[in-house]
Amino acid sequence: MRARLASGEALTGTFVKSRDPSTTEALAAGGLDFVIADLEHSPLSVADVESITRAGAAWSLPVLARIPPTGLGLIGALLDAGVAGVQVSDVTSAEMAHQVGAAGRYPPLGQRSLSTATRAARFGAVPAASHMAMSNDQTVLIGQIESIAGVAALPSIIDAGALDALFIGATDLSVSLGHPAQMGHPAVADALSDVAEAIIEAGMPLGISCGTAAVAAEWAGRGATLLAISSDLTMLSGMATAILRDLVRARGAP
Repeated sequence: MRARLASGEALTGTFVKSRDPSTTEALAAGGLDFVIADLEHSPLSVADVESITRAGAAWSLPVLARIPPTGLGLIGALLDAGVAGVQVSDVTSAEMAHQVGAAGRYPPLGQRSLSTATRAARFGAVPAASHMAMSNDQTVLIGQIESIAGVAALPSIIDAGALDALFIGATDLSVSLGHPAQMGHPAVADALSDVAEAIIEAGMPLGISCGTAAVAAEWAGRGATLLAISSDLTMLSGMATAILRDLVRARGAP
């Protein structure tokens, strides 16, 4: 996935909040390029993410794990469980970007602790040196820009060179700007445009969370290549609502 991101390929996925690995398999069957197991806004644990990752592997579906900024200590365990990478919310400084890089890369690139008795190392079947080299080459590290502090520090976060992509947390950014979920507000729209432009001009892959396919298409046209559309549970709820609405119409009810 890291190579695909770096090449500029457009990738489409969604957030996973359900513990049930069948949900991830169903999403994989739909043809998504990736999913993001959301440890920030769901009850998911590292053990849950390992099951989700195993389900994704059956379909060659990369699984990322999103963690809050207070969860940097989970990075090693999540990578040991086999995730393709980690996405950290609300990166607000170059120092924090370096901390993510240190936790997500083995020496000499970082400070990740080594164990080969893990799923990622095939429970010892992969020699340590090979596992370390492969992981450093393939692990995806993504930072979210979603606050006034993150926007202010964006140039230094980019210059840190520790992250593979930057992802706009549009909803939290709107909250930070004082206009919750008002994406059309001039202050929010301008901030989103400025952040996106800075990331793209720096040559970094740009990601963003989109509520609908239409919004995702708009952002794709603006240069975003990592598009996370909706979530598993929102899709399920939305489909149930649509089916019931269609049934009412078909029956001619008022």
